[in-house]
Amino acid sequence: MIPFLSRWRQQSLAWLVFFVIVVDLIGFGIVIPILPFLSPHLGGGTDDVAFILVSYSITAALVAPLWGRLSDRLGRRLILFICLLGGAASHFLLAASTELWMVYLSRAVAGAMAGSLPVATALIADASTADQRSRAMGLIGRAFGIGLVLGPVIGGVLARSETDFALPCIVAGVLSASAAFLALFLLPKPASTTALRESELTADVSDAVPSMRTMLGHSGVLLFVGQFALHTCAVSASIYLFPLWVSMGLGWTAHEVGLFFGLVGIVMIVTQGNFLGRMTDRFGNMWVLRAAAIVFSLSLLLSTLASGALAMGVLGLLTFSAATLCLPVLNTIASHVVPPPWRGQFFGVTASSASFGRVGGPLIAATLLTHGDFGLAWFGTSAIVMLVVVWAVLKGSNPVSDLQLEEKPSPKPVGSGL
Repeated sequence: MIPFLSRWRQQSLAWLVFFVIVVDLIGFGIVIPILPFLSPHLGGGTDDVAFILVSYSITAALVAPLWGRLSDRLGRRLILFICLLGGAASHFLLAASTELWMVYLSRAVAGAMAGSLPVATALIADASTADQRSRAMGLIGRAFGIGLVLGPVIGGVLARSETDFALPCIVAGVLSASAAFLALFLLPKPASTTALRESELTADVSDAVPSMRTMLGHSGVLLFVGQFALHTCAVSASIYLFPLWVSMGLGWTAHEVGLFFGLVGIVMIVTQGNFLGRMTDRFGNMWVLRAAAIVFSLSLLLSTLASGALAMGVLGLLTFSAATLCLPVLNTIASHVVPPPWRGQFFGVTASSASFGRVGGPLIAATLLTHGDFGLAWFGTSAIVMLVVVWAVLKGSNPVSDLQLEEKPSPKPVGSGL
Protein backbone atom coordinates (compact mmCIF):
# COMPACT_ATOMS: atom_id res chain seq x y z
CA MET A 1 0.00 0.00 0.00
CA ILE A 2 2.83 2.40 0.81
CA PRO A 3 4.46 2.05 -2.65
CA PHE A 4 1.04 2.74 -4.21
CA LEU A 5 0.60 5.91 -2.14
CA SER A 6 4.13 7.04 -2.96
CA ARG A 7 3.50 6.53 -6.68
CA TRP A 8 0.18 8.41 -6.43
CA ARG A 9 1.89 11.36 -4.71
CA GLN A 10 4.60 11.44 -7.37
CA GLN A 11 2.04 11.45 -10.19
CA SER A 12 -0.11 14.08 -8.47
CA LEU A 13 2.87 16.39 -8.05
CA ALA A 14 3.93 15.92 -11.67
CA TRP A 15 0.43 16.75 -12.92
CA LEU A 16 0.28 19.79 -10.63
CA VAL A 17 3.52 21.12 -12.10
CA PHE A 18 2.13 20.34 -15.56
CA PHE A 19 -0.98 22.43 -14.82
CA VAL A 20 1.11 25.37 -13.60
CA ILE A 21 3.29 25.29 -16.72
CA VAL A 22 0.28 24.98 -19.05
CA VAL A 23 -1.23 28.14 -17.57
CA ASP A 24 2.08 29.98 -18.04
CA LEU A 25 2.65 28.68 -21.60
CA ILE A 26 -0.85 29.70 -22.68
CA GLY A 27 0.03 33.18 -21.45
CA PHE A 28 3.32 33.03 -23.37
CA GLY A 29 1.55 31.74 -26.48
CA ILE A 30 -0.93 34.61 -26.42
CA VAL A 31 1.90 37.05 -27.14
CA ILE A 32 3.31 35.12 -30.13
CA PRO A 33 0.87 36.28 -32.86
CA ILE A 34 0.98 39.96 -31.88
CA LEU A 35 4.77 40.51 -31.78
CA PRO A 36 5.22 40.68 -35.59
CA PHE A 37 2.54 43.42 -35.73
CA LEU A 38 3.40 45.34 -32.56
CA SER A 39 6.93 46.24 -33.68
CA PRO A 40 5.95 47.90 -37.01
CA HIS A 41 3.11 49.70 -35.20
CA LEU A 42 5.72 51.38 -32.96
CA GLY A 43 7.99 52.34 -35.86
CA GLY A 44 10.14 49.22 -36.14
CA GLY A 45 11.02 47.32 -39.29
CA THR A 46 11.05 43.64 -40.15
CA ASP A 47 14.58 43.36 -38.79
CA ASP A 48 13.33 44.63 -35.42
CA VAL A 49 10.90 41.71 -35.25
CA ALA A 50 13.82 39.31 -35.61
CA PHE A 51 15.99 41.20 -33.12
CA ILE A 52 13.17 41.29 -30.57
CA LEU A 53 12.83 37.51 -30.78
CA VAL A 54 16.61 37.10 -30.54
CA SER A 55 16.78 39.36 -27.45
CA TYR A 56 14.54 36.90 -25.62
CA SER A 57 16.63 33.87 -26.57
CA ILE A 58 19.97 35.47 -25.74
CA THR A 59 18.93 36.63 -22.27
CA ALA A 60 17.34 33.24 -21.62
CA ALA A 61 20.55 31.50 -22.65
CA LEU A 62 22.66 33.64 -20.33
CA VAL A 63 20.42 33.42 -17.26
CA ALA A 64 18.91 29.90 -17.36
CA PRO A 65 21.89 28.16 -15.67
CA LEU A 66 21.74 30.68 -12.81
CA TRP A 67 18.07 29.96 -12.14
CA GLY A 68 18.76 26.25 -12.21
CA ARG A 69 21.61 26.56 -9.72
CA LEU A 70 19.51 28.75 -7.42
CA SER A 71 16.73 26.14 -7.52
CA ASP A 72 19.24 23.52 -6.34
CA ARG A 73 20.20 25.75 -3.40
CA LEU A 74 16.98 27.56 -2.48
CA GLY A 75 14.34 25.11 -3.66
CA ARG A 76 12.42 24.65 -6.89
CA ARG A 77 9.14 26.15 -5.66
CA LEU A 78 10.57 29.56 -4.73
CA ILE A 79 12.53 29.97 -7.98
CA LEU A 80 9.57 28.80 -10.06
CA PHE A 81 7.41 31.43 -8.32
CA ILE A 82 9.95 34.20 -8.97
CA CYS A 83 10.39 33.28 -12.65
CA LEU A 84 6.66 33.04 -13.32
CA LEU A 85 6.01 36.35 -11.57
CA GLY A 86 8.83 37.97 -13.55
CA GLY A 87 7.29 36.63 -16.75
CA ALA A 88 3.99 38.21 -15.78
CA ALA A 89 5.76 41.54 -15.27
CA SER A 90 7.22 41.30 -18.78
CA HIS A 91 3.74 40.81 -20.26
CA PHE A 92 2.38 43.83 -18.37
CA LEU A 93 5.34 45.89 -19.60
CA LEU A 94 4.57 44.80 -23.16
CA ALA A 95 0.95 45.87 -22.68
CA ALA A 96 2.10 49.32 -21.59
CA SER A 97 4.66 49.71 -24.40
CA THR A 98 4.36 52.96 -26.30
CA GLU A 99 7.93 53.01 -27.64
CA LEU A 100 9.91 50.36 -29.51
CA TRP A 101 12.60 50.19 -26.81
CA MET A 102 9.94 49.15 -24.31
CA VAL A 103 9.12 46.12 -26.48
CA TYR A 104 12.81 45.19 -26.53
CA LEU A 105 12.97 45.61 -22.76
CA SER A 106 9.85 43.53 -22.13
CA ARG A 107 11.20 40.62 -24.19
CA ALA A 108 14.62 40.86 -22.54
CA VAL A 109 12.92 40.71 -19.14
CA ALA A 110 10.86 37.73 -20.31
CA GLY A 111 14.06 35.99 -21.39
CA ALA A 112 15.79 36.79 -18.12
CA MET A 113 12.85 35.22 -16.28
CA ALA A 114 12.67 32.18 -18.55
CA GLY A 115 13.92 29.86 -15.82
CA SER A 116 10.48 28.41 -15.16
CA LEU A 117 10.77 25.67 -17.77
CA PRO A 118 14.16 24.18 -16.74
CA VAL A 119 13.23 24.46 -13.07
CA ALA A 120 9.86 22.78 -13.71
CA THR A 121 11.63 20.07 -15.71
CA ALA A 122 13.99 19.44 -12.80
CA LEU A 123 11.02 19.43 -10.41
CA ILE A 124 9.16 16.83 -12.46
CA ALA A 125 12.33 14.73 -12.61
CA ASP A 126 12.59 14.97 -8.81
CA ALA A 127 8.97 13.87 -8.41
CA SER A 128 9.19 10.82 -10.68
CA THR A 129 10.92 7.48 -10.30
CA ALA A 130 13.53 6.40 -12.84
CA ASP A 131 11.16 3.99 -14.60
CA GLN A 132 8.44 6.67 -14.92
CA ARG A 133 10.77 9.46 -16.07
CA SER A 134 9.92 9.31 -19.80
CA ARG A 135 6.19 9.65 -19.11
CA ALA A 136 6.85 12.50 -16.69
CA MET A 137 8.98 14.36 -19.24
CA GLY A 138 6.22 13.82 -21.78
CA LEU A 139 4.04 16.07 -19.64
CA ILE A 140 6.30 18.99 -20.55
CA GLY A 141 5.72 18.19 -24.21
CA ARG A 142 1.97 18.08 -23.64
CA ALA A 143 2.15 21.45 -21.91
CA PHE A 144 3.92 22.89 -24.95
CA GLY A 145 1.28 21.40 -27.22
CA ILE A 146 -1.60 22.90 -25.28
CA GLY A 147 0.14 26.28 -25.12
CA LEU A 148 0.88 26.11 -28.86
CA VAL A 149 -2.77 25.39 -29.65
CA LEU A 150 -4.61 27.66 -27.19
CA GLY A 151 -2.23 30.57 -26.68
CA PRO A 152 -2.01 32.01 -30.23
CA VAL A 153 -5.74 31.43 -30.79
CA ILE A 154 -6.62 33.36 -27.63
CA GLY A 155 -4.12 36.08 -28.52
CA GLY A 156 -5.62 36.52 -31.99
CA VAL A 157 -9.16 36.65 -30.63
CA LEU A 158 -8.30 39.15 -27.88
CA ALA A 159 -6.51 41.60 -30.19
CA ARG A 160 -9.17 44.29 -30.56
CA SER A 161 -7.63 45.84 -33.69
CA GLU A 162 -4.47 45.80 -35.78
CA THR A 163 -2.99 48.48 -33.53
CA ASP A 164 -4.41 47.70 -30.07
CA PHE A 165 -2.66 44.74 -28.43
CA ALA A 166 -2.92 45.72 -24.77
CA LEU A 167 -5.70 43.29 -23.83
CA PRO A 168 -3.96 40.04 -24.92
CA CYS A 169 -0.78 41.16 -23.15
CA ILE A 170 -2.70 41.91 -19.96
CA VAL A 171 -4.45 38.52 -20.10
CA ALA A 172 -1.07 36.85 -20.65
CA GLY A 173 0.29 38.65 -17.61
CA VAL A 174 -2.68 37.62 -15.48
CA LEU A 175 -2.26 33.98 -16.52
CA SER A 176 1.47 33.98 -15.71
CA ALA A 177 0.84 35.66 -12.36
CA SER A 178 -1.88 33.08 -11.63
CA ALA A 179 0.58 30.30 -12.44
CA ALA A 180 3.10 31.88 -10.05
CA PHE A 181 0.69 31.90 -7.12
CA LEU A 182 -0.56 28.42 -7.98
CA ALA A 183 3.03 27.25 -7.72
CA LEU A 184 3.55 29.08 -4.44
CA PHE A 185 0.39 27.89 -2.70
CA LEU A 186 -0.30 24.48 -4.24
CA LEU A 187 3.15 22.94 -4.59
CA PRO A 188 4.24 21.22 -1.38
CA LYS A 189 6.93 22.72 0.80
CA PRO A 190 10.46 21.31 0.46
CA ALA A 191 10.29 19.46 3.78
CA SER A 192 7.21 17.54 2.70
CA THR A 193 8.83 16.18 -0.46
CA THR A 194 11.60 14.21 1.23
CA ALA A 195 9.74 10.93 0.90
CA LEU A 196 9.30 11.48 -2.83
CA ARG A 197 13.03 11.68 -3.38
CA GLU A 198 14.42 9.07 -1.03
CA SER A 199 14.71 6.70 -3.98
CA GLU A 200 16.63 9.29 -5.99
CA LEU A 201 19.88 9.18 -4.03
CA THR A 202 22.98 8.06 -5.82
CA ALA A 203 25.97 6.34 -4.34
CA ASP A 204 29.34 8.03 -3.91
CA VAL A 205 28.03 11.47 -4.88
CA SER A 206 28.24 14.57 -2.75
CA ASP A 207 25.11 16.69 -2.37
CA ALA A 208 27.20 19.78 -3.03
CA VAL A 209 26.38 21.30 -6.42
CA PRO A 210 29.54 21.62 -8.53
CA SER A 211 30.36 24.68 -10.58
CA MET A 212 29.09 24.73 -14.14
CA ARG A 213 32.67 24.50 -15.40
CA THR A 214 33.30 21.39 -13.30
CA MET A 215 30.08 19.79 -14.45
CA LEU A 216 30.78 20.43 -18.12
CA GLY A 217 34.36 19.28 -17.67
CA HIS A 218 33.31 15.65 -17.30
CA SER A 219 34.01 13.63 -20.43
CA GLY A 220 31.04 13.57 -22.78
CA VAL A 221 28.88 16.07 -20.88
CA LEU A 222 29.63 19.09 -23.07
CA LEU A 223 28.96 17.05 -26.21
CA PHE A 224 25.66 15.83 -24.74
CA VAL A 225 24.60 19.38 -23.84
CA GLY A 226 25.44 20.37 -27.42
CA GLN A 227 22.70 18.07 -28.70
CA PHE A 228 20.12 20.42 -27.19
CA ALA A 229 21.59 23.28 -29.23
CA LEU A 230 21.66 21.21 -32.44
CA HIS A 231 18.10 19.96 -32.01
CA THR A 232 16.65 23.37 -31.17
CA CYS A 233 18.69 24.98 -33.96
CA ALA A 234 17.03 22.64 -36.48
CA VAL A 235 13.57 23.13 -34.97
CA SER A 236 13.81 26.93 -34.99
CA ALA A 237 15.19 26.87 -38.55
CA SER A 238 12.22 24.72 -39.60
CA ILE A 239 9.76 27.07 -37.89
CA TYR A 240 11.37 29.96 -39.77
CA LEU A 241 11.38 28.19 -43.15
CA PHE A 242 8.02 26.42 -43.17
CA PRO A 243 5.70 29.50 -43.31
CA LEU A 244 7.81 31.00 -46.11
CA TRP A 245 7.91 27.67 -47.94
CA VAL A 246 4.16 27.07 -47.96
CA SER A 247 3.42 30.74 -48.58
CA MET A 248 5.52 30.81 -51.76
CA GLY A 249 4.72 27.26 -52.85
CA LEU A 250 1.05 26.96 -51.90
CA GLY A 251 -0.11 30.52 -51.29
CA TRP A 252 -0.86 29.82 -47.62
CA THR A 253 -1.61 32.81 -45.40
CA ALA A 254 -1.10 33.28 -41.67
CA HIS A 255 -4.49 31.65 -41.14
CA GLU A 256 -3.51 28.36 -42.80
CA VAL A 257 -0.10 28.37 -41.12
CA GLY A 258 -1.74 28.97 -37.74
CA LEU A 259 -4.11 26.04 -38.29
CA PHE A 260 -1.19 23.82 -39.29
CA PHE A 261 0.75 24.61 -36.12
CA GLY A 262 -2.43 24.03 -34.15
CA LEU A 263 -2.50 20.55 -35.69
CA VAL A 264 1.14 20.09 -34.65
CA GLY A 265 0.16 21.06 -31.12
CA ILE A 266 -2.61 18.45 -31.11
CA VAL A 267 -0.13 15.81 -32.28
CA MET A 268 2.19 16.83 -29.44
CA ILE A 269 -0.61 16.39 -26.90
CA VAL A 270 -1.50 12.95 -28.26
CA THR A 271 2.01 11.54 -28.67
CA GLN A 272 3.65 12.84 -25.49
CA GLY A 273 3.33 10.92 -22.26
CA ASN A 274 1.77 7.48 -22.63
CA PHE A 275 2.80 6.82 -26.25
CA LEU A 276 6.30 8.12 -25.68
CA GLY A 277 6.52 6.26 -22.37
CA ARG A 278 5.52 2.97 -23.98
CA MET A 279 8.11 3.38 -26.70
CA THR A 280 10.94 4.18 -24.30
CA ASP A 281 9.89 1.32 -21.99
CA ARG A 282 10.09 -1.11 -24.88
CA PHE A 283 13.07 0.15 -26.87
CA GLY A 284 14.99 2.44 -24.49
CA ASN A 285 15.61 6.18 -24.59
CA MET A 286 18.53 6.12 -27.01
CA TRP A 287 16.74 3.99 -29.61
CA VAL A 288 13.67 6.24 -29.51
CA LEU A 289 15.92 9.29 -29.86
CA ARG A 290 17.70 7.74 -32.85
CA ALA A 291 14.42 6.85 -34.56
CA ALA A 292 12.83 10.27 -33.95
CA ALA A 293 15.96 12.13 -35.10
CA ILE A 294 16.22 9.97 -38.25
CA VAL A 295 12.57 10.66 -39.16
CA PHE A 296 13.15 14.35 -38.42
CA SER A 297 16.23 14.49 -40.67
CA LEU A 298 14.74 12.42 -43.52
CA SER A 299 11.56 14.52 -43.54
CA LEU A 300 13.65 17.65 -43.94
CA LEU A 301 15.72 16.00 -46.66
CA LEU A 302 12.63 14.90 -48.60
CA SER A 303 11.29 18.45 -48.34
CA THR A 304 13.99 19.46 -50.83
CA LEU A 305 12.05 17.50 -53.48
CA ALA A 306 8.47 18.03 -52.32
CA SER A 307 5.78 19.94 -54.19
CA GLY A 308 2.03 20.10 -53.86
CA ALA A 309 -0.13 20.60 -50.78
CA LEU A 310 -0.33 16.93 -49.78
CA ALA A 311 3.40 16.21 -49.92
CA MET A 312 4.43 19.50 -48.31
CA GLY A 313 1.79 19.23 -45.59
CA VAL A 314 2.59 15.61 -44.73
CA LEU A 315 6.34 16.22 -44.63
CA GLY A 316 5.84 19.30 -42.49
CA LEU A 317 3.73 17.32 -40.04
CA LEU A 318 6.30 14.49 -39.96
CA THR A 319 9.10 16.99 -39.42
CA PHE A 320 7.56 18.72 -36.43
CA SER A 321 6.02 15.58 -34.95
CA ALA A 322 9.38 13.78 -34.93
CA ALA A 323 11.11 16.90 -33.62
CA THR A 324 8.75 17.14 -30.64
CA LEU A 325 9.64 13.59 -29.57
CA CYS A 326 13.37 14.31 -29.38
CA LEU A 327 13.38 16.91 -26.60
CA PRO A 328 11.49 14.89 -23.92
CA VAL A 329 13.85 11.97 -24.55
CA LEU A 330 16.89 14.24 -24.24
CA ASN A 331 15.45 15.62 -20.99
CA THR A 332 14.86 12.09 -19.71
CA ILE A 333 18.47 11.16 -20.44
CA ALA A 334 19.63 14.38 -18.75
CA SER A 335 17.64 13.50 -15.61
CA HIS A 336 19.64 10.27 -15.31
CA VAL A 337 23.00 11.87 -16.08
CA VAL A 338 23.29 13.83 -12.84
CA PRO A 339 22.10 13.17 -9.27
CA PRO A 340 19.06 15.07 -7.89
CA PRO A 341 21.01 17.84 -6.11
CA TRP A 342 22.58 18.84 -9.44
CA ARG A 343 19.51 18.68 -11.66
CA GLY A 344 18.39 22.30 -11.47
CA GLN A 345 21.70 23.67 -12.69
CA PHE A 346 22.09 20.94 -15.29
CA PHE A 347 18.64 21.58 -16.78
CA GLY A 348 19.50 25.27 -16.73
CA VAL A 349 22.61 24.50 -18.78
CA THR A 350 20.66 22.41 -21.29
CA ALA A 351 18.02 25.17 -21.54
CA SER A 352 20.80 27.68 -22.18
CA SER A 353 22.21 25.47 -24.92
CA ALA A 354 18.76 25.21 -26.49
CA SER A 355 18.36 28.99 -26.37
CA PHE A 356 21.61 29.50 -28.29
CA GLY A 357 20.30 26.99 -30.84
CA ARG A 358 17.10 29.01 -31.05
CA VAL A 359 19.17 32.05 -32.00
CA GLY A 360 21.34 30.23 -34.53
CA GLY A 361 18.62 28.30 -36.36
CA PRO A 362 16.84 31.17 -38.14
CA LEU A 363 20.18 32.86 -38.91
CA ILE A 364 21.55 29.72 -40.56
CA ALA A 365 18.31 29.09 -42.44
CA ALA A 366 18.12 32.70 -43.64
CA THR A 367 21.74 32.57 -44.84
CA LEU A 368 21.18 29.34 -46.77
CA LEU A 369 17.97 30.71 -48.26
CA THR A 370 19.69 33.92 -49.32
CA HIS A 371 22.57 32.11 -51.06
CA GLY A 372 20.48 29.31 -52.49
CA ASP A 373 16.87 28.21 -52.39
CA PHE A 374 14.52 26.24 -50.15
CA GLY A 375 16.18 23.01 -51.27
CA LEU A 376 19.54 24.16 -49.89
CA ALA A 377 17.94 25.48 -46.70
CA TRP A 378 16.10 22.21 -46.03
CA PHE A 379 19.23 20.19 -46.84
CA GLY A 380 21.35 22.24 -44.43
CA THR A 381 18.75 21.88 -41.67
CA SER A 382 18.61 18.12 -42.30
CA ALA A 383 22.41 17.95 -41.94
CA ILE A 384 22.17 19.60 -38.50
CA VAL A 385 19.74 16.93 -37.29
CA MET A 386 21.95 14.23 -38.77
CA LEU A 387 24.66 15.34 -36.34
CA VAL A 388 22.27 14.39 -33.51
CA VAL A 389 21.72 11.01 -35.19
CA VAL A 390 25.47 10.41 -35.47
CA TRP A 391 25.99 11.28 -31.80
CA ALA A 392 23.12 9.02 -30.70
CA VAL A 393 24.46 6.10 -32.74
CA LEU A 394 28.09 6.47 -31.68
CA LYS A 395 27.34 6.90 -27.97
CA GLY A 396 25.46 3.61 -27.70
CA SER A 397 23.25 3.12 -24.66
CA ASN A 398 25.36 5.16 -22.21
CA PRO A 399 25.64 8.73 -23.55
CA VAL A 400 27.68 10.24 -20.70
CA SER A 401 29.56 7.33 -19.16
CA ASP A 402 31.89 9.34 -16.93
CA LEU A 403 29.10 11.12 -15.05
CA GLN A 404 26.01 8.99 -15.47
CA LEU A 405 24.89 7.53 -12.17
CA GLU A 406 22.53 4.73 -11.36
CA GLU A 407 19.59 5.68 -9.16
CA LYS A 408 18.78 3.29 -6.37
CA PRO A 409 16.90 3.42 -3.08
CA SER A 410 18.73 4.69 -0.06
CA PRO A 411 17.72 4.80 3.60
CA LYS A 412 18.84 8.38 4.22
CA PRO A 413 16.83 11.46 3.19
CA VAL A 414 17.61 14.06 0.59
CA GLY A 415 17.61 17.82 0.93
CA SER A 416 15.09 20.24 -0.54
CA GLY A 417 13.91 19.66 -4.06
CA LEU A 418 10.93 21.92 -4.51
